Amino acid sequence: MTKEERLDYSGSSSDGAFDDGITKPQDFGPHNAVDPNDKKLKWAFRKVDMTLLFILFLSNVLNSMDRANLGLAKVANLESDLKMSGSDFNVVACIMYPTYLLFMLPSNLALRKFGARFWLSLITVLWGTINMCMAFAKKRDDLLACRLFLGAAESGATPGALMLITLWYPRRMVTSRVSLFYSAFAAGAIIGGPIASGIIKMDNPLFKDWQWVFFIDGLATVGFGLIMYLFLADYPAKSWILTRAEKEIISECMEHDQVDGGRRP
Repeated sequence: MTKEERLDYSGSSSDGAFDDGITKPQDFGPHNAVDPNDKKLKWAFRKVDMTLLFILFLSNVLNSMDRANLGLAKVANLESDLKMSGSDFNVVACIMYPTYLLFMLPSNLALRKFGARFWLSLITVLWGTINMCMAFAKKRDDLLACRLFLGAAESGATPGALMLITLWYPRRMVTSRVSLFYSAFAAGAIIGGPIASGIIKMDNPLFKDWQWVFFIDGLATVGFGLIMYLFLADYPAKSWILTRAEKEIISECMEHDQVDGGRRP
């Protein structure tokens, strides 16, 4: 029987030394570390990639499309219908960024209070709703107001998604996942144009062409925000997609990652 097995209930070892019961960093030696090549661990993170990371990627695609749809609506006679002239369009395009910067910190404080699942889903629904409201703008000032609210709603999306990635992946995996997340901006720019072109060609008297661009993009974003609430989870332990064994192995991997400072075992 080893010395560790001869600890009595008082916390003293056989040689009289007191054991405070606190796990120390040296207790997590290489023999206890999670093998990064373990097939179960790889499959667990693959499921996280296919669910959480994919959801965040699509959210960022929609974010990119919703920001770019103003320029696409301009092609569909937005300026003439709203009697905009001179630098009006440039002002409308830029007006969202002051509120974007102003509300970034409060939005992320709210994310910490309410949780990433609830907050990211909520602000996605909000900015989708604001995009739908832009379809009903009657003059430039209406569009300005919508863009101000849009900046506030979108301010916490990217920082919140990045925080969620760091809570689900060990540090050696974060860089590649963040890179994939940011590639969604380019993906949104690539597919946003063709989608808007198809929307503009719709022959429906209910809305004008540029109104359809805002309304359909916003409606898709609202629907996706509801889907986000179903599939996101604040931590691996709260996920309903992962099995109990997968939650345990990911949690163990994250614990060792914090102990060894992110160095790969």
